[in-house]
Amino acid sequence: MQVCPIKVASRAAKGFVAAVCIIILVLEAWTSWHERSTEMDESFRATANMALALSQHADQALDEVDIVLKAVMEQVQDKRLATTDDERLHNFLVRNVSEVPQLAGLFVYDEKGRWIASSQPVLETRFNNSDRDYFQHHQAHRADTTFIGKPIRSKSTGHWVLTMSRRVSKPDGSFGGVVLATLDIQFFERFYRKFDIGQQGAILFGSNDGTVLYRRPLLADSMGKSLAQSPLFQQHIKVQEAGALESRSTQDGILRIHGFKHLANYPLFVIVAVSEDEVLHGWARHAIVRGVGIIVLLLAICYGGTRMVAQVSLRERAQADAVRAQAELEAMFELLQTQSRRDGLTGAINRRHFDELLEAEAARFARVGGAFSLLMIDVDHFKQYNDRYGHVVGDVCLKNIAAAISGAVQREIDTVARYGGEEFSVLLPECGSAGALVVAERIEAAVRARAIPHASSVEGTVTVSIGITSITSDEGFSYLPRELIESADKALYQAKEAGRGRAVYREFPVRKPKLAWSA
Repeated sequence: MQVCPIKVASRAAKGFVAAVCIIILVLEAWTSWHERSTEMDESFRATANMALALSQHADQALDEVDIVLKAVMEQVQDKRLATTDDERLHNFLVRNVSEVPQLAGLFVYDEKGRWIASSQPVLETRFNNSDRDYFQHHQAHRADTTFIGKPIRSKSTGHWVLTMSRRVSKPDGSFGGVVLATLDIQFFERFYRKFDIGQQGAILFGSNDGTVLYRRPLLADSMGKSLAQSPLFQQHIKVQEAGALESRSTQDGILRIHGFKHLANYPLFVIVAVSEDEVLHGWARHAIVRGVGIIVLLLAICYGGTRMVAQVSLRERAQADAVRAQAELEAMFELLQTQSRRDGLTGAINRRHFDELLEAEAARFARVGGAFSLLMIDVDHFKQYNDRYGHVVGDVCLKNIAAAISGAVQREIDTVARYGGEEFSVLLPECGSAGALVVAERIEAAVRARAIPHASSVEGTVTVSIGITSITSDEGFSYLPRELIESADKALYQAKEAGRGRAVYREFPVRKPKLAWSA
């Protein structure tokens, strides 16, 4: 006779041990995933912030070069380039290049692409730059704006440079040449090396048409490469000012976290990308160590749990049964107590508990006075609704009405009750007539917002009529709860007589205040 209970207790204990192990595994998995998510979120923020910093640096660097270009323009504007003071202009170009670290050189070309002046020690005359994209751009466009061209190899040095240029116009507005500034790629490379992007990370500097101006690390085909057809450019960079996303490279298959930002003053953008594997390397190593520790812990729990099951006595099992039975009784009592106060259909306070609360409020009011309001609410033409749609649909309608009323009554001290049938009531302690009218308007609007169809109603939807009454006293006086209900019912009757679908306020009959004495 004792074998069966022992087996049951043994299985329960083993189930408890298994549950503990599962909970530990779930908590550890959640913790590990949370740490991973935190690591990823920090990486998203870091790449976005790094892209912002690099874009601001590029904006500043290009602004400084543009200022120099404007200064050179002032030297050559409204003059014939061929007659410009070569020595003075040359010295001016050399001085600006020496003072602006990102500048590799300054050049002035005439309308044929011939070299007129440069910052180099010796002016080259064997080259012609009319084939360059910046020259052809300014030749075709009269706009007085800075043009940033594709990266090119300098004809004089053979090094990769970025170009910024402005158009020189003759006095009659025709094309007169180009003022060009070349930017040293090494300037950006030296700055970008200060940022830790890991072994598989990348920093890319490009133009808004998708042309790569510089990339770290610099690959053989990086300079001038077009990213215009890549999913990253088409779906994000082309349509957003800034952002952070996760994307797998179409070139090397590496999954990276990308942060990008467009420059504020120029049609360029900066991308910062870090490898997800490198970002999560520390997290993965830490997760493995913790995983080993959790496995050891679970083995110890399983061993200890098995030993514990073997030592369970009949007395302990009987005591556990008693505790379990007591807990079930308490839970059942709480459930029954809750159910006894609630309406089974709508979940609102039932009539009996409503009467208790109203009695308690009357006693409180007799002691301290203050303000109190009562709303009586009736669903208009509900009998016709039930006759047309059936009682099942009618019950659903009452649930929706109760939900609308509860949603409109916002204070915790207010109480919504089902008074009976299709009638509801709302207790509003510490609330005068003005506040009660506001609550009634909210309830009426909330019911109308539900737009419950009612073909038998004039308005075509379900509406409610509301009767309002309030009582206010600074000194406190006693009243009978039924008197307050009768006053609110009379206001409700007036609302129905006036056409339904509205709220009517009725002043509570004033009596001479009478102090309420307690024994």
